Amino acid sequence: MLDTLQVTQLSNGIKIVTLERPTAESVQIAIHVRVGSRNETEAENGASHFIEHMLFKGTKKRNAKAISQAIEGQGGSINAFTDKDNTCYYAKVPYDRAFNALEVLSDLYYNSIFDERELNRERQVIAEEIFMYDDHPDSVAMDRLTGQLWSGHPLGRPILGPVENILSIPRERLLNYRASQYAPSRTVFAFYGRIKHDKCVKAVEKIAGGLVNPNVLREPEPFSRACPQDALTVTHRGIQQTQLAFGWRTPGLLDATRIPTLAFLSCALGETMMSRLFQNIRERKGLCYSVSSGTMLGLDCGALLVTAGCDTKKAANCTRSVLAEVRKLIEKPLPAAELRRTHDYLCGRFRLRMDSAPISWAAGRILFGLEANPEATLEAFHQVTAQDIQALAAELLTADRLSLAVVTSEKDKRTDAAWEKLMAY
Repeated sequence: MLDTLQVTQLSNGIKIVTLERPTAESVQIAIHVRVGSRNETEAENGASHFIEHMLFKGTKKRNAKAISQAIEGQGGSINAFTDKDNTCYYAKVPYDRAFNALEVLSDLYYNSIFDERELNRERQVIAEEIFMYDDHPDSVAMDRLTGQLWSGHPLGRPILGPVENILSIPRERLLNYRASQYAPSRTVFAFYGRIKHDKCVKAVEKIAGGLVNPNVLREPEPFSRACPQDALTVTHRGIQQTQLAFGWRTPGLLDATRIPTLAFLSCALGETMMSRLFQNIRERKGLCYSVSSGTMLGLDCGALLVTAGCDTKKAANCTRSVLAEVRKLIEKPLPAAELRRTHDYLCGRFRLRMDSAPISWAAGRILFGLEANPEATLEAFHQVTAQDIQALAAELLTADRLSLAVVTSEKDKRTDAAWEKLMAY
């Protein structure tokens, strides 16, 4: 499935991952770095995302406008994202502009100058981004939920950080954070399209082969099962709907034997229109417009999440109905027809991803030292049984492991005790 995937590691630890597609008219290039909000101290919270913004604000060679023009002027696109444990800078360009795009991405990645005036302007931009998400009740619920699932741990902090950090963190601290975290040994260059592996390796080696790793590379705080978990938060806002976010802590990507089973569990519960949550809570009961499940997976831990938005008057019924579907997964194995549908969906979705965005999957795996073998992933799906799914649900999705974040109307007079009673199942 990824027959032309090739990986080369330079002497300083940088990995170059390529997937050749000789008939493509484009090339996708990405620089992945294994640094995210999990790497931050509380005082630094928001630094990873802040740095992502600042890398687009100018180098010694280019100002912010020139960076975008160098890519978009060729019909391409350029962007980035920050997650809890990684950051990615990426571009897509016509294939004959691939190495021009690599030079631009590498320039901003290695040579950004963090101009003080640009930095102070960007403080305000990021503050507005935080305010924007704070105006979305579903985003607020999810932020509250992650804080509950990993209470007191960097994983529980918001990726964007608190506004007060963004407005006050010194330029020097951002630069020191980048210098101590953005190491060659944590970096992957990924290429997909009409390229040749050896040419990509030579280009990256010329750009970054001489870089050295910091003498002391600070590692992110490890996760322990002893990490506290908070059961409930209730936030009142001037809104019409109630937003519900349910979460249960799960294994992470390193638990290769249980992650495929977790995929079945989440999918059967609420990832599609044929799922139990959609069919029973939206279609049959009409309790909400939006209800779904999903997973959030790090290396050493993760979470199964369910979100729903409903009329405040229906919130109690919706909560009970979601948890009733969870309880059914614990009490009875999936019927054979449902197991087959879920299997076919997961395999089909994965195969489609391998057709549309294979390099992002492969590079993400390689970034964390995991095997990038699609056939092994599909084979793992083939091995999951209904009994496996039921056993994992019974282990993970118990009431005592549940966290619930509620963002509800100011008119909602339910007490915390009333919500806690609803959480029992």
